[in-house]
Amino acid sequence: MVWHGLLWVLTPWRWFRRSSAGVTAAQAPVANHPDPTPPDAQPAWREMPRVGRAGSATDEQVEALMALRLVPAPPCRDLHDYSTEEAQLFLDAIAYARAVAAQVTGGEDEQAPPEVLTELLNDLMAEILADEELRAAAQRWVRNGSPRPLRENTTFAKARAVVLRYWQPA
Repeated sequence: MVWHGLLWVLTPWRWFRRSSAGVTAAQAPVANHPDPTPPDAQPAWREMPRVGRAGSATDEQVEALMALRLVPAPPCRDLHDYSTEEAQLFLDAIAYARAVAAQVTGGEDEQAPPEVLTELLNDLMAEILADEELRAAAQRWVRNGSPRPLRENTTFAKARAVVLRYWQPA
């Protein structure tokens, strides 16, 4: 346990969290115009449109999503509330998000602190699921056998932009 903590301290720090520490004077809010959102409010994520018949997710899909620790989002209270298509899309998007993160970082995503990696993958998943083009790219990628490396095109550039919010290349 001590070695794990020591290795974490000694590894080059290339991962960072979004914070107000890097805000420049030009970007800082003006004192006379306070921000109307509370400082601890989470940014609103765009939503994925519902597809398929709600409640039709298979037991195998639900088990796979549980193994990946996917938490259902409202209006769903349980992973069984999702459709077969939605459950498969989640599985495809998770695989695609991990592949994008690994390709953009050159595999250094595995060295990121767990909370940063979780935040990165959550943000990337939200972007993939909300963007029709990225959803289609993730589905095509999985259907084609998950080829590596991923094709770097304009769709990939959208996903790369999310990764670069959390990772700073050397």
